[in-house]
Amino acid sequence: MDLEIAVNARDVYGKQNKRLRTTGVVPGVLFGKTTGSIPVQLEAKALDALYRQAGRTSVVKVAVDGGQPTSAIIKSIQRNPLTGKALHVDFFAVDLTHEMLADIPLSFTGTSHAVEMEGAILFTSLDHLKVRGLPGDLPHEIEVDLAPLVDLEATIHVRDLAVDAKVTVVNDPDELVAKVTPPREEEVIEPVVVEGEEGEEAAEGEEAAEGEAGEGATAAEEGAES
Repeated sequence: MDLEIAVNARDVYGKQNKRLRTTGVVPGVLFGKTTGSIPVQLEAKALDALYRQAGRTSVVKVAVDGGQPTSAIIKSIQRNPLTGKALHVDFFAVDLTHEMLADIPLSFTGTSHAVEMEGAILFTSLDHLKVRGLPGDLPHEIEVDLAPLVDLEATIHVRDLAVDAKVTVVNDPDELVAKVTPPREEEVIEPVVVEGEEGEEAAEGEEAAEGEAGEGATAAEEGAES
């Protein structure tokens, strides 16, 4: 099923875009070799729904003011770092007859026996693959099944992933994707014995004993003289 989105041409710029955002509208640009640069705007809810389906790799049909749809991908979305709300979107017009490079996100699925039963820790070194292919053949994501990670010796490399033959993976086939590492050992905290106070008390006791002994010796001397 083709993904489509209706947008409107935008005639406000700069600081005026802030007013658009307060009304739930996101400013953006549709650009490419054949389209030039066209300022557009669309509903934030519609953009979020489209992005959940298309991501940044699936082709979408972008119709400006009800005109002829243009094939494009969502090149990027700028978001508010605190709220996550979209601030700006870039649509890149693509030529469906020419291959392009794209970063396809990895989706980790399944369960590792080593993690589930032995308490091992999952380690992933990639979150996307770089592939080359026609825009219409680019996958939305590439699944990585964690089931083969049955013990600490098991690993998953790029060559182990199931990728549609319509696209070519650019990554090194031997590049590591995921493995498991031994569980962390809990640190045993040894009890700490504070010797300072005991030493001071002992010293004070010794001084007191010496004092008492000294007083006894003085008394004995005085008795002897008398």
